[in-house]
Amino acid sequence: MTKLEQIIQQFKAEIGADFISTDVVGMDGMSIAGGSADPNFSASDAAARFAEIMKLAVKVSNKINSGKVDDNLVTTNKNYIISRFLGDSTYYWVVVVTNNATLGTLRMLMNEYAPQLIGAIPHVADLPTIEQVLEKPIEPKIEPEKVKPVKDRRSFWEDQKK
Repeated sequence: MTKLEQIIQQFKAEIGADFISTDVVGMDGMSIAGGSADPNFSASDAAARFAEIMKLAVKVSNKINSGKVDDNLVTTNKNYIISRFLGDSTYYWVVVVTNNATLGTLRMLMNEYAPQLIGAIPHVADLPTIEQVLEKPIEPKIEPEKVKPVKDRRSFWEDQKK
């Protein structure tokens, strides 16, 4: 288990029964550590989708001159989802808990664990920061689906008679 995974395990233990998922994610939407305690919750899917939300939060904040994004809170009828940038904004951290969790305690724990996570992230010089991503968005390469030629279907029973 890596140092990053150990820190995440400690964080999960402190959250307790309200914990659903957490991931440390690059701005490309790829999780480098984390996971879900709930088998019905796709942590990797949430991580990828929140990359776009974090980019949008920064764009909106910049457009309305409201300052640097500290964290982003999404509240649903079942969960709280908090995401925040780590360090130089090359990565962000997303945490999902039940709506029974105390937001103040969650934010306090995230403040406590964020420096530890930053210190444990394996840094790669090539990764873009949020500013670089916003200047030149990553364009996904979408290729059209190749259509297979359609073959005539034969009836199983007719083939058996021949």
